[in-house]
Amino acid sequence: MLPTPRWAFSEYERIRHRLPNSIVPERPEHVAAHRNIGPLTDQFDGFVFDAYGVLNTGDRPLANAVMRFAELQRAGKRCLILSNAATASSDRLLSKYRAFGFAIDEDQLISSRWLLERALASTVRPGLWGVIAPLEANPQTLPLNYISIHGEPNDTLRDRMDRCDGFIFLSTHGWTSNHQAQLEASLGSYPRPVEVANPDLVAPRGDKLTLEPGFYAHRLIDHTGITPVFYGKPYAPAFQEALHRLAGIEPSRVLMIGDTLHTDILGGQSAGMHTLLVTDNGSLKGLDVDACMNRSGIHPDFVAPVI
Repeated sequence: MLPTPRWAFSEYERIRHRLPNSIVPERPEHVAAHRNIGPLTDQFDGFVFDAYGVLNTGDRPLANAVMRFAELQRAGKRCLILSNAATASSDRLLSKYRAFGFAIDEDQLISSRWLLERALASTVRPGLWGVIAPLEANPQTLPLNYISIHGEPNDTLRDRMDRCDGFIFLSTHGWTSNHQAQLEASLGSYPRPVEVANPDLVAPRGDKLTLEPGFYAHRLIDHTGITPVFYGKPYAPAFQEALHRLAGIEPSRVLMIGDTLHTDILGGQSAGMHTLLVTDNGSLKGLDVDACMNRSGIHPDFVAPVI
């Protein structure tokens, strides 16, 4: 299927009960609209940027994003990129954003893959784990005993699934409804743990949306009752790490900037941050944003078309 922004929003609403709750005690009566984040520079000491739909779409940076990021850094603001990207290693992702022109150090980039790798390194996963990802995702960098789950959805692949003691979902590249049916059947016959690096349901890729690991993970919940472990936005580990790297700055002095109400905005609010929703290039592109906010009950502090 080819997801649309309207479908994606409805799907996020369908799984809303599985997402974190906001802990921000007071929300503004009206969401303040700006042309960009420039007028907010003096109000915050830390800025946390989502990547896709905010800084870039696919393999190109968005207009003025590099300039705006640099302006904040020159003003002495501490800036992070918080991405749900999981296919690329941290080194590859860092190189990508540097090639775009973002002047960032290693400690300014947090990816959901990095969060997963840290968790795997801190607690050994016993047995043999199946990593759902193409070979170009370099599953061999994960600190666990693994076999790759990719290729044609045939009896051989099902046998590989049945051998696994758990699964790591890194990427949906090449993943189809037939692969998903095999995984659900394998887990249905013998429940095992599943860990999901990227909780996104969809991601903007140029002028279209693609289905991401979070979509298939919630299908597993629906059909098998297994509850995966999620890394990345909107879940707490991602925002706890962001605040850790912004040590010395109160959460209320941090602005989370993203394009998705149910991940960036809800996750930022659950961590006590202020939030800004960008609308022109991300998951809500073409939708009535006010209607989406009212339907979901998720209201950022600010809204702008771009950063």
